[in-house]
Amino acid sequence: MKRWIVFAALCFCILHVKAFVIDNDESCESEEKQQKMKCPKHYKGYYRQPTATNNQTKMWCLRVVMVNVSVSELAAQQACNAEGAVLSTFASYDEQKHIVRHASKYFRYNNITQGSIWLDGVRIEQCRTLNVTQQIAAPCNDKTKVFDITDPRTDPKYAWTQWYRTAPSWAYWPVRTEEYSTYPTVDSITADCVQMWIYPGNDDRNGQLHAIHCDMAVPPYDFEKALFTNYGYVCGRPPVLSFY
Repeated sequence: MKRWIVFAALCFCILHVKAFVIDNDESCESEEKQQKMKCPKHYKGYYRQPTATNNQTKMWCLRVVMVNVSVSELAAQQACNAEGAVLSTFASYDEQKHIVRHASKYFRYNNITQGSIWLDGVRIEQCRTLNVTQQIAAPCNDKTKVFDITDPRTDPKYAWTQWYRTAPSWAYWPVRTEEYSTYPTVDSITADCVQMWIYPGNDDRNGQLHAIHCDMAVPPYDFEKALFTNYGYVCGRPPVLSFY
């Protein structure tokens, strides 16, 4: 009889401990379900495959900002920084499509036929040169390597497949009417930043990337003013942790 009582008591203790462990797991799981990664207002979140090339980023929030006054690349950077973000770019077709749709909608609403927006991207240091021999040698002649991005949380591999077919050119500024063989001149400046062309109705150019001089909010010549004028920029930031 005593053995039976001891055995029953032991079973009760084991079951009790097991039940406590289960309850503890369920409590933690329930708490995890109450947590959610969320993008701030005006930002749209995209899940990314975390890798070494995007600093193990699992989710990234993008905001397309359109403005009434054209801006330089520096002004775009500062505007993003002011709201806790950075000048950003796309890492996938879906992200690119979101940016193009948002900007195209703004263009149509404001009767703008064509223009551009700033994205993260800068020509690598060794290729910021007026030495033509160096320009046509690797890595400066490689569309996938001649530019890099400043923020490590985006893998630019897909973005660099979206250059316009003749881009990224060196696009010396100021533009001149002389024969191309006379370039570069002593006052030439290379196009070291990245813009996305927004051209609703023109599938050849809409959403394609192009290199442009970083300080150029509006190009100085009428024949290029419309397409190369920057009407906005893309900000990016990590999501925030929300409890509810």
